[in-house]
Amino acid sequence: MAKNKQTSVRRETRENEPAANASGPGAGNFQVFRETLESIVVAFVLAFLFRTFEAEAFVIPTGSMSPSLLGQHKDVTCPQCGYRCRTTASSEGEDRDRLLAELPNVRGVRADQLRAHIASLDVVGGMCPMCRHLMPMRRDLPSNVVDEVNLDDVEFQPSYPGDRILVNKYGLDFSEPDRWDVVVFKFPGDGNMNYIKRLVGLPGEALRVYQGDVFTRPLDDATSSFTIERKPPDKVASMLQPVHDTNYEAAALYHAGWPLRWAATTRDGWQIEAKAGEQTVAQRYELDQPPGGDLAWLRYRHIVPDEDHWRISRDVAKNGSLEGALQQLGLTTQDWKESQTPQLISDFNPYNARLCRGYAEQDGWRIIPRPTMPNSGSFGTEWTPDLAVECDVDVVEARGELVLDLVEAGYHFRATINLAEGTAELAALDGRTGEPLDFRARGQTEISRPGRYNVRLANVDDQLLLWVDGALIDCGEATYDPDQLVEGGREAMLPWKGEDGADQGDLAPAGVGGRGAKLAVTRLAVWRDIYYIATKYPDDGRNLATDYDFTSLDQHTLMAQPAAWQHFATRRHRDFTVKEGQLFVMGDNSPESKDCRLWMMPGASGDRPGGPYLDRKLLIGKAVCVFWPHSWGGIPGLPKLPGLPNLKDMRLVR
Repeated sequence: MAKNKQTSVRRETRENEPAANASGPGAGNFQVFRETLESIVVAFVLAFLFRTFEAEAFVIPTGSMSPSLLGQHKDVTCPQCGYRCRTTASSEGEDRDRLLAELPNVRGVRADQLRAHIASLDVVGGMCPMCRHLMPMRRDLPSNVVDEVNLDDVEFQPSYPGDRILVNKYGLDFSEPDRWDVVVFKFPGDGNMNYIKRLVGLPGEALRVYQGDVFTRPLDDATSSFTIERKPPDKVASMLQPVHDTNYEAAALYHAGWPLRWAATTRDGWQIEAKAGEQTVAQRYELDQPPGGDLAWLRYRHIVPDEDHWRISRDVAKNGSLEGALQQLGLTTQDWKESQTPQLISDFNPYNARLCRGYAEQDGWRIIPRPTMPNSGSFGTEWTPDLAVECDVDVVEARGELVLDLVEAGYHFRATINLAEGTAELAALDGRTGEPLDFRARGQTEISRPGRYNVRLANVDDQLLLWVDGALIDCGEATYDPDQLVEGGREAMLPWKGEDGADQGDLAPAGVGGRGAKLAVTRLAVWRDIYYIATKYPDDGRNLATDYDFTSLDQHTLMAQPAAWQHFATRRHRDFTVKEGQLFVMGDNSPESKDCRLWMMPGASGDRPGGPYLDRKLLIGKAVCVFWPHSWGGIPGLPKLPGLPNLKDMRLVR
């Protein structure tokens, strides 16, 4: 039986990462009480578990597996749109403790510098993934940003410990872990450290990271081609990351004239009803089309506000005048409209988008991508074409068709559902010519009568997946190979937009359509797959590299201007060797994960691994579940109760 103990998975520090303040509101006696109560309850739970299972408990302090698993973080609800999100607070953990332990041993100027450094590492802000509002998390903000924030509305946001997970150590004695499992292991460079990553490469494989995906071929057959490794549907569903949800459209932006991200592409067809409430904009999209009509489309545009847009919106909310807010910044109404441009969907991860005190003192109230932290900005660095679209639809009459559409490199991948029969057909066509591609798959859904349904289509890892009310629809062989399907093959899969504007291509990457149907859509959502950055030690030398050759273009220009998209043709691939007795692991938070891609090569000195692989004998076990999320759970009447976990966050690890 495993010993009844609780250990921490290794924190991964990044260069130039800011650290946190020694104390703050909510610290002191309450902190001691909370931790004591949590420890008692955890010990009680583990005492029962360990009598039955060969298991061990771990705490995750780092965010390398975000959003699947959380390290030390801040858990906030956006005051503008109401979306709950988490921001890393790793600098307010072990790093701060180490610095605080050092402080009593220094004097004079050195002590003052150390105190200033500790204070500079406070996480004072984080970015909402829905509305991109930069949320203040402390009231003691630097003086140069106080004018940007109404301190009366700011609540101190504490840092919570990472997820507590149970790891099954027993199963590895009888079977090998599967690809895409989440595993815990001893760090190859230091047996006292525990890491947690996702298993992506198996023994005897040559592995390639390219265009955000994982490819393999047999190691002993250099003549064979690399083939993509597709995630199982349950893994796809659990690893999707949110891009936008109409339930969280910020009313403040809407009142300032910011466009809704979903729009009808023709005047006839969809009727759009938008009602701005106190916080969000309720949206309803209705279609009542007689048989025989053309497809009527709603399409998503990734129109992302930045802090300048939010500054104007806050001023409009305060003073009621858009023109006045623009004049203060020397802008015109035309400037405001021209700034509302769609862009490509990127690998932005809100968990990484934190603003630390030191950077706020230097840059003001904004997050700026830096050479050492480019993915900490609000745009991400990589174009992410593997997407999913989801809608809640009320079928009023069982007639006509409902169509879900996803665009990748100008090619449309669609699911067409016959609302009278429930049949679903998956197909693809070339947006450049309108011609169908050689891809077809069919399945049967339960949508054959009036009612409310949740429908989701994903185009991930060169496969189409369709869910209805959370159940995967069996569509047979719904995979494709770009090297055989499209002209120019996989290397030619670059973002595209039609010159005449009729097809916006990858600037309108998701759509919901109807033909001859009577229905209403009450919620629309867009998701993205994890994008694995093709980086490798020592040629990149750090974990925050881009997939393509360096460009002096700012991220907005690169993502929004078709003339710059040829730059994605320089996307590199990185190859790795996984020998017998070895494994290859990566973190879900690819931009901020030190994993096999970045471990040193043979001959490296110091406490580092011998190469880009994990020795199989270092495996501890497979992550099973998050059994104790951070405290501050609630009951009716007491939304935040110290010591009580967020029961709804307890979950199996996928």
